[in-house]
Amino acid sequence: MAMDAKKRLCAAICAAMFALSGCRAMVLRPDSPDETAGVGRSAEIDPAEEANSTDEIETGEEADPLEPTGKPISEDCLSPFSTFTWKFLNGKTVYVFPKRNAYGLSTLSEMDKFPHDRFEDSHQPPEKDQWYPGNVIYHEDTHKPEYLWAWPNSTADRKQSTLDTLAKYGAIYRGDESRKVIYLTFDCGYEAGATEKILDTLRDKGAPATFFLTGPYARAESKEYDRDYMLYLLNRMLTEGHIVGNHTNTHPNMTEKTASEVLDEMQAVEDGLRSNFPDAPDLVYFRPPEGAVDEWLLRTSAKLGYRTVLWSFAYEDWHEDSQPSYEEGIAAAKHGLHPGAVYLLHAESQTNADILAEFIDWVRSEGYEILPICDIPA
Repeated sequence: MAMDAKKRLCAAICAAMFALSGCRAMVLRPDSPDETAGVGRSAEIDPAEEANSTDEIETGEEADPLEPTGKPISEDCLSPFSTFTWKFLNGKTVYVFPKRNAYGLSTLSEMDKFPHDRFEDSHQPPEKDQWYPGNVIYHEDTHKPEYLWAWPNSTADRKQSTLDTLAKYGAIYRGDESRKVIYLTFDCGYEAGATEKILDTLRDKGAPATFFLTGPYARAESKEYDRDYMLYLLNRMLTEGHIVGNHTNTHPNMTEKTASEVLDEMQAVEDGLRSNFPDAPDLVYFRPPEGAVDEWLLRTSAKLGYRTVLWSFAYEDWHEDSQPSYEEGIAAAKHGLHPGAVYLLHAESQTNADILAEFIDWVRSEGYEILPICDIPA
Protein backbone atom coordinates (compact mmCIF):
# COMPACT_ATOMS: atom_id res chain seq x y z
CA MET A 1 0.00 0.00 0.00
CA ALA A 2 1.46 3.34 -0.98
CA MET A 3 2.27 5.53 2.01
CA ASP A 4 3.85 8.57 0.35
CA ALA A 5 1.66 11.51 1.36
CA LYS A 6 2.88 13.50 -1.64
CA LYS A 7 1.11 11.06 -3.91
CA ARG A 8 -2.16 11.31 -2.05
CA LEU A 9 -5.01 13.15 -3.70
CA CYS A 10 -6.45 16.10 -1.86
CA ALA A 11 -9.79 15.04 -0.41
CA ALA A 12 -11.14 18.53 -0.85
CA ILE A 13 -11.02 18.11 -4.63
CA CYS A 14 -12.96 14.87 -4.36
CA ALA A 15 -15.50 16.33 -1.97
CA ALA A 16 -16.10 19.23 -4.32
CA MET A 17 -17.48 16.77 -6.88
CA PHE A 18 -20.45 16.31 -4.59
CA ALA A 19 -20.69 19.92 -3.47
CA LEU A 20 -20.80 21.67 -6.83
CA SER A 21 -24.16 21.61 -8.56
CA GLY A 22 -22.84 21.11 -12.06
CA CYS A 23 -20.45 18.28 -11.35
CA ARG A 24 -20.84 14.56 -11.95
CA ALA A 25 -20.98 12.34 -8.85
CA MET A 26 -18.55 9.43 -8.56
CA VAL A 27 -20.21 6.18 -7.54
CA LEU A 28 -18.67 2.75 -6.92
CA ARG A 29 -19.53 0.35 -9.74
CA PRO A 30 -18.69 -3.35 -9.92
CA ASP A 31 -17.06 -4.83 -12.97
CA SER A 32 -18.92 -7.20 -15.24
CA PRO A 33 -19.80 -10.59 -13.67
CA ASP A 34 -16.92 -12.37 -15.36
CA GLU A 35 -14.33 -10.08 -13.76
CA THR A 36 -13.05 -10.35 -10.19
CA ALA A 37 -10.67 -7.40 -10.11
CA GLY A 38 -11.24 -3.70 -10.28
CA VAL A 39 -14.38 -3.46 -8.19
CA GLY A 40 -14.81 0.07 -7.00
CA ARG A 41 -14.07 1.83 -10.27
CA SER A 42 -15.81 5.14 -10.61
CA ALA A 43 -18.99 5.49 -12.61
CA GLU A 44 -20.33 8.84 -13.73
CA ILE A 45 -23.91 9.76 -12.97
CA ASP A 46 -25.51 12.56 -14.92
CA PRO A 47 -26.56 15.50 -12.67
CA ALA A 48 -30.04 15.42 -14.21
CA GLU A 49 -30.41 11.75 -13.25
CA GLU A 50 -29.28 12.52 -9.72
CA ALA A 51 -31.69 15.45 -9.49
CA ASN A 52 -34.59 13.15 -10.38
CA SER A 53 -33.78 10.80 -7.54
CA THR A 54 -36.34 10.75 -4.73
CA ASP A 55 -33.84 9.47 -2.20
CA GLU A 56 -32.89 11.52 0.80
CA ILE A 57 -29.56 13.29 0.33
CA GLU A 58 -27.08 13.53 3.17
CA THR A 59 -23.48 14.66 3.31
CA GLY A 60 -20.88 14.62 6.01
CA GLU A 61 -20.50 17.90 7.86
CA GLU A 62 -16.89 18.43 6.83
CA ALA A 63 -16.04 18.65 3.14
CA ASP A 64 -12.26 18.64 3.65
CA PRO A 65 -11.41 15.74 5.96
CA LEU A 66 -7.68 15.56 5.17
CA GLU A 67 -5.05 18.24 5.36
CA PRO A 68 -3.21 18.48 2.00
CA THR A 69 0.08 18.63 3.93
CA GLY A 70 -0.39 15.10 5.23
CA LYS A 71 -0.36 16.29 8.84
CA PRO A 72 -2.82 15.61 11.68
CA ILE A 73 -5.99 17.66 11.46
CA SER A 74 -4.92 19.94 14.32
CA GLU A 75 -2.31 20.30 17.05
CA ASP A 76 -4.82 19.20 19.65
CA CYS A 77 -6.17 16.26 17.64
CA LEU A 78 -3.77 13.77 16.08
CA SER A 79 -6.47 12.04 14.07
CA PRO A 80 -5.38 11.60 10.42
CA PHE A 81 -8.84 12.68 9.18
CA SER A 82 -12.28 13.64 10.41
CA THR A 83 -15.48 12.95 8.48
CA PHE A 84 -15.62 12.38 4.74
CA THR A 85 -18.30 13.02 2.18
CA TRP A 86 -21.18 10.60 1.69
CA LYS A 87 -24.76 10.64 0.50
CA PHE A 88 -27.81 8.46 0.00
CA LEU A 89 -28.31 7.93 -3.73
CA ASN A 90 -30.66 5.54 -5.54
CA GLY A 91 -31.32 3.50 -2.42
CA LYS A 92 -27.77 3.09 -1.13
CA THR A 93 -24.96 5.06 0.46
CA VAL A 94 -22.10 6.28 -1.73
CA TYR A 95 -18.88 7.84 -0.53
CA VAL A 96 -15.87 9.91 -1.51
CA PHE A 97 -13.22 7.95 0.39
CA PRO A 98 -10.11 9.79 1.54
CA LYS A 99 -6.68 8.52 0.67
CA ARG A 100 -4.68 7.36 3.63
CA ASN A 101 -3.04 10.19 5.52
CA ALA A 102 -0.10 8.27 6.97
CA TYR A 103 1.43 11.41 8.46
CA GLY A 104 3.56 9.52 10.98
CA LEU A 105 5.04 6.73 8.90
CA SER A 106 8.46 8.36 8.73
CA THR A 107 8.59 8.57 12.54
CA LEU A 108 6.90 5.26 13.28
CA SER A 109 9.99 3.85 15.01
CA GLU A 110 9.60 6.40 17.80
CA MET A 111 6.53 4.49 18.95
CA ASP A 112 8.72 1.72 20.35
CA LYS A 113 9.79 4.24 23.01
CA PHE A 114 6.28 5.52 23.67
CA PRO A 115 4.91 4.14 26.97
CA HIS A 116 2.12 1.58 27.10
CA ASP A 117 0.10 3.51 29.66
CA ARG A 118 -3.20 1.82 30.41
CA PHE A 119 -6.43 3.75 30.60
CA GLU A 120 -7.11 5.13 34.05
CA ASP A 121 -10.38 3.20 34.24
CA SER A 122 -9.05 -0.09 32.91
CA HIS A 123 -10.75 -3.04 34.60
CA GLN A 124 -8.79 -5.94 33.15
CA PRO A 125 -5.66 -7.68 34.47
CA PRO A 126 -2.41 -5.81 33.78
CA GLU A 127 -1.57 -7.80 30.67
CA LYS A 128 -4.60 -6.51 28.75
CA ASP A 129 -6.65 -3.33 28.61
CA GLN A 130 -9.71 -4.77 26.95
CA TRP A 131 -12.36 -2.34 25.82
CA TYR A 132 -15.76 -2.42 27.45
CA PRO A 133 -18.85 -0.43 26.45
CA GLY A 134 -21.14 1.71 28.51
CA ASN A 135 -23.97 0.24 30.55
CA VAL A 136 -27.27 1.30 28.99
CA ILE A 137 -30.82 0.02 29.35
CA TYR A 138 -33.32 1.18 26.74
CA HIS A 139 -36.89 1.40 27.99
CA GLU A 140 -39.42 0.83 25.22
CA ASP A 141 -42.29 2.14 27.34
CA THR A 142 -40.72 5.59 27.70
CA HIS A 143 -38.60 5.43 24.50
CA LYS A 144 -35.61 6.59 26.51
CA PRO A 145 -32.26 5.02 27.50
CA GLU A 146 -31.19 4.75 31.11
CA TYR A 147 -27.46 5.31 31.61
CA LEU A 148 -25.89 3.36 34.46
CA TRP A 149 -22.45 4.91 34.49
CA ALA A 150 -19.75 3.28 36.58
CA TRP A 151 -17.79 6.52 36.91
CA PRO A 152 -19.29 9.58 38.59
CA ASN A 153 -19.16 12.87 36.69
CA SER A 154 -18.46 11.09 33.41
CA THR A 155 -20.40 11.57 30.19
CA ALA A 156 -19.91 7.89 29.39
CA ASP A 157 -19.05 4.64 31.12
CA ARG A 158 -15.40 5.56 30.94
CA LYS A 159 -13.51 8.22 32.89
CA GLN A 160 -13.03 11.62 31.30
CA SER A 161 -9.30 10.95 30.93
CA THR A 162 -10.13 7.96 28.69
CA LEU A 163 -12.59 10.00 26.65
CA ASP A 164 -9.99 12.75 26.23
CA THR A 165 -7.41 10.22 25.02
CA LEU A 166 -9.85 8.80 22.47
CA ALA A 167 -10.65 12.29 21.20
CA LYS A 168 -6.97 13.14 20.88
CA TYR A 169 -6.51 10.44 18.23
CA GLY A 170 -9.96 10.62 16.64
CA ALA A 171 -10.92 7.22 18.04
CA ILE A 172 -14.61 6.36 17.99
CA TYR A 173 -16.52 5.11 21.04
CA ARG A 174 -19.91 6.65 20.34
CA GLY A 175 -21.19 8.87 17.59
CA ASP A 176 -23.48 11.87 17.81
CA GLU A 177 -25.12 11.62 21.23
CA SER A 178 -27.27 14.71 20.62
CA ARG A 179 -29.63 13.00 18.18
CA LYS A 180 -31.26 9.66 17.57
CA VAL A 181 -28.74 7.90 15.39
CA ILE A 182 -26.89 4.57 15.49
CA TYR A 183 -24.03 3.03 13.52
CA LEU A 184 -23.85 -0.65 12.52
CA THR A 185 -20.47 -2.39 12.40
CA PHE A 186 -19.67 -6.06 11.75
CA ASP A 187 -16.45 -7.90 12.55
CA CYS A 188 -15.53 -10.47 9.88
CA GLY A 189 -12.93 -12.81 11.32
CA TYR A 190 -14.03 -15.71 9.11
CA GLU A 191 -17.05 -16.74 7.07
CA ALA A 192 -19.69 -18.96 8.67
CA GLY A 193 -22.50 -18.62 6.17
CA ALA A 194 -24.40 -15.68 7.70
CA THR A 195 -22.88 -12.71 5.86
CA GLU A 196 -24.92 -13.07 2.67
CA LYS A 197 -28.18 -12.78 4.60
CA ILE A 198 -26.79 -9.78 6.50
CA LEU A 199 -25.92 -8.09 3.21
CA ASP A 200 -29.34 -8.93 1.77
CA THR A 201 -31.05 -7.32 4.74
CA LEU A 202 -28.88 -4.21 4.66
CA ARG A 203 -29.60 -3.85 0.94
CA ASP A 204 -33.33 -4.39 1.33
CA LYS A 205 -33.54 -1.94 4.23
CA GLY A 206 -31.22 0.66 2.71
CA ALA A 207 -28.98 0.61 5.79
CA PRO A 208 -25.22 1.30 5.65
CA ALA A 209 -22.72 -0.67 7.72
CA THR A 210 -19.00 -1.11 8.24
CA PHE A 211 -17.31 -4.51 7.82
CA PHE A 212 -13.96 -5.02 9.57
CA LEU A 213 -11.93 -7.70 7.76
CA THR A 214 -9.12 -9.94 8.91
CA GLY A 215 -6.37 -10.84 6.47
CA PRO A 216 -7.77 -14.22 5.37
CA TYR A 217 -11.20 -12.68 4.76
CA ALA A 218 -9.68 -9.83 2.73
CA ARG A 219 -7.77 -12.40 0.65
CA ALA A 220 -10.99 -14.39 0.10
CA GLU A 221 -9.56 -17.37 1.98
CA SER A 222 -11.93 -19.71 3.81
CA LYS A 223 -11.80 -23.28 5.08
CA GLU A 224 -15.48 -23.88 4.33
CA TYR A 225 -16.34 -21.65 1.35
CA ASP A 226 -14.81 -21.44 -2.09
CA ARG A 227 -12.92 -18.43 -3.34
CA ASP A 228 -15.60 -17.31 -5.78
CA TYR A 229 -18.17 -17.10 -3.00
CA MET A 230 -15.82 -15.11 -0.78
CA LEU A 231 -15.11 -12.72 -3.65
CA TYR A 232 -18.84 -12.37 -4.17
CA LEU A 233 -19.31 -11.30 -0.53
CA LEU A 234 -16.41 -8.86 -0.65
CA ASN A 235 -17.68 -7.41 -3.92
CA ARG A 236 -21.05 -6.73 -2.31
CA MET A 237 -19.47 -5.01 0.69
CA LEU A 238 -17.54 -2.73 -1.64
CA THR A 239 -20.37 -1.90 -4.00
CA GLU A 240 -23.59 -1.93 -1.97
CA GLY A 241 -23.02 1.14 0.15
CA HIS A 242 -20.80 -0.08 2.97
CA ILE A 243 -17.40 0.82 4.41
CA VAL A 244 -14.69 -1.83 4.71
CA GLY A 245 -12.27 -1.55 7.61
CA ASN A 246 -9.10 -3.23 8.89
CA HIS A 247 -9.28 -5.88 11.61
CA THR A 248 -5.62 -6.98 11.26
CA ASN A 249 -4.13 -9.93 9.46
CA THR A 250 -3.94 -12.55 12.23
CA HIS A 251 -6.23 -11.04 14.92
CA PRO A 252 -3.56 -10.64 17.64
CA ASN A 253 -3.47 -8.47 20.74
CA MET A 254 -1.99 -5.42 19.02
CA THR A 255 -0.86 -3.76 22.25
CA GLU A 256 1.78 -6.49 22.52
CA LYS A 257 3.27 -5.78 19.08
CA THR A 258 6.08 -3.48 18.00
CA ALA A 259 5.25 -0.55 15.75
CA SER A 260 6.67 -2.32 12.70
CA GLU A 261 4.62 -5.43 13.52
CA VAL A 262 1.49 -3.28 13.71
CA LEU A 263 2.33 -1.93 10.27
CA ASP A 264 2.81 -5.46 8.93
CA GLU A 265 -0.53 -6.61 10.37
CA MET A 266 -2.35 -3.67 8.83
CA GLN A 267 -0.61 -3.78 5.48
CA ALA A 268 -1.27 -7.49 5.01
CA VAL A 269 -5.02 -6.79 5.07
CA GLU A 270 -4.68 -3.89 2.65
CA ASP A 271 -2.53 -5.93 0.28
CA GLY A 272 -4.86 -8.91 0.52
CA LEU A 273 -7.91 -6.88 -0.43
CA ARG A 274 -6.10 -5.10 -3.26
CA SER A 275 -4.88 -8.40 -4.66
CA ASN A 276 -8.53 -9.12 -5.42
CA PHE A 277 -9.90 -5.59 -5.88
CA PRO A 278 -7.12 -3.26 -7.06
CA ASP A 279 -9.39 -0.21 -7.12
CA ALA A 280 -10.84 -0.67 -3.64
CA PRO A 281 -10.59 2.47 -1.49
CA ASP A 282 -8.04 2.72 1.29
CA LEU A 283 -9.12 1.10 4.54
CA VAL A 284 -9.07 4.08 6.87
CA TYR A 285 -10.90 2.61 9.88
CA PHE A 286 -9.36 0.06 12.25
CA ARG A 287 -10.89 -2.15 14.94
CA PRO A 288 -8.51 -3.66 17.51
CA PRO A 289 -8.85 -7.43 17.88
CA GLU A 290 -10.16 -8.59 21.24
CA GLY A 291 -10.83 -4.95 22.09
CA ALA A 292 -7.24 -4.79 23.37
CA VAL A 293 -6.32 -1.10 23.17
CA ASP A 294 -4.24 1.52 24.92
CA GLU A 295 -2.93 4.98 24.05
CA TRP A 296 0.16 3.47 22.40
CA LEU A 297 -2.03 1.61 19.90
CA LEU A 298 -4.28 4.62 19.28
CA ARG A 299 -1.23 6.74 18.50
CA THR A 300 0.43 4.09 16.33
CA SER A 301 -2.68 3.42 14.24
CA ALA A 302 -3.26 7.16 13.79
CA LYS A 303 0.28 7.54 12.49
CA LEU A 304 -0.57 4.90 9.88
CA GLY A 305 -3.66 6.82 8.78
CA TYR A 306 -6.39 4.96 10.68
CA ARG A 307 -9.15 6.06 13.00
CA THR A 308 -9.71 3.41 15.64
CA VAL A 309 -13.32 2.26 16.01
CA LEU A 310 -14.43 0.82 19.34
CA TRP A 311 -18.07 0.33 20.33
CA SER A 312 -20.78 1.15 22.84
CA PHE A 313 -22.77 -2.07 22.34
CA ALA A 314 -21.74 -5.70 21.97
CA TYR A 315 -23.06 -9.01 23.22
CA GLU A 316 -21.87 -12.62 23.23
CA ASP A 317 -22.69 -13.47 19.63
CA TRP A 318 -19.41 -14.89 18.34
CA HIS A 319 -19.64 -18.54 19.44
CA GLU A 320 -20.70 -20.29 16.25
CA ASP A 321 -21.66 -23.51 18.09
CA SER A 322 -23.62 -21.81 20.88
CA GLN A 323 -25.52 -18.97 19.30
CA PRO A 324 -28.03 -16.99 21.35
CA SER A 325 -31.64 -17.64 20.44
CA TYR A 326 -33.56 -15.24 18.24
CA GLU A 327 -35.38 -13.91 21.30
CA GLU A 328 -32.14 -13.44 23.25
CA GLY A 329 -30.44 -11.70 20.34
CA ILE A 330 -33.21 -9.22 19.53
CA ALA A 331 -33.72 -8.44 23.23
CA ALA A 332 -30.01 -7.74 23.71
CA ALA A 333 -29.83 -5.49 20.65
CA LYS A 334 -32.88 -3.51 21.74
CA HIS A 335 -31.59 -3.31 25.30
CA GLY A 336 -28.50 -1.36 24.18
CA LEU A 337 -30.15 1.33 22.05
CA HIS A 338 -29.06 4.90 22.82
CA PRO A 339 -28.23 8.06 20.83
CA GLY A 340 -24.92 7.66 19.03
CA ALA A 341 -24.68 3.93 19.68
CA VAL A 342 -21.93 2.10 17.79
CA TYR A 343 -23.07 -1.51 17.49
CA LEU A 344 -20.45 -4.25 17.26
CA LEU A 345 -21.99 -7.39 15.75
CA HIS A 346 -20.18 -10.44 14.43
CA ALA A 347 -20.91 -11.39 10.84
CA GLU A 348 -20.37 -15.08 11.58
CA SER A 349 -23.46 -15.00 13.83
CA GLN A 350 -26.54 -16.63 12.33
CA THR A 351 -28.59 -15.03 15.10
CA ASN A 352 -27.47 -11.59 13.96
CA ALA A 353 -28.42 -12.43 10.39
CA ASP A 354 -31.85 -13.59 11.54
CA ILE A 355 -32.69 -10.63 13.82
CA LEU A 356 -31.24 -7.85 11.67
CA ALA A 357 -34.35 -7.03 9.63
CA GLU A 358 -36.58 -6.80 12.69
CA PHE A 359 -33.96 -4.81 14.57
CA ILE A 360 -33.55 -2.24 11.78
CA ASP A 361 -37.30 -1.79 11.50
CA TRP A 362 -37.61 -1.43 15.27
CA VAL A 363 -34.75 1.10 15.50
CA ARG A 364 -36.43 3.26 12.89
CA SER A 365 -39.81 2.90 14.56
CA GLU A 366 -38.19 4.37 17.66
CA GLY A 367 -37.25 7.44 15.62
CA TYR A 368 -33.56 6.57 15.06
CA GLU A 369 -31.51 6.91 11.87
CA ILE A 370 -28.81 4.46 10.77
CA LEU A 371 -25.78 6.34 9.46
CA PRO A 372 -22.27 5.32 8.32
CA ILE A 373 -19.42 5.81 10.78
CA CYS A 374 -17.78 8.32 8.43
CA ASP A 375 -20.41 10.78 9.69
CA ILE A 376 -18.70 10.81 13.12
CA PRO A 377 -16.28 13.76 13.31
CA ALA A 378 -12.88 13.57 14.99
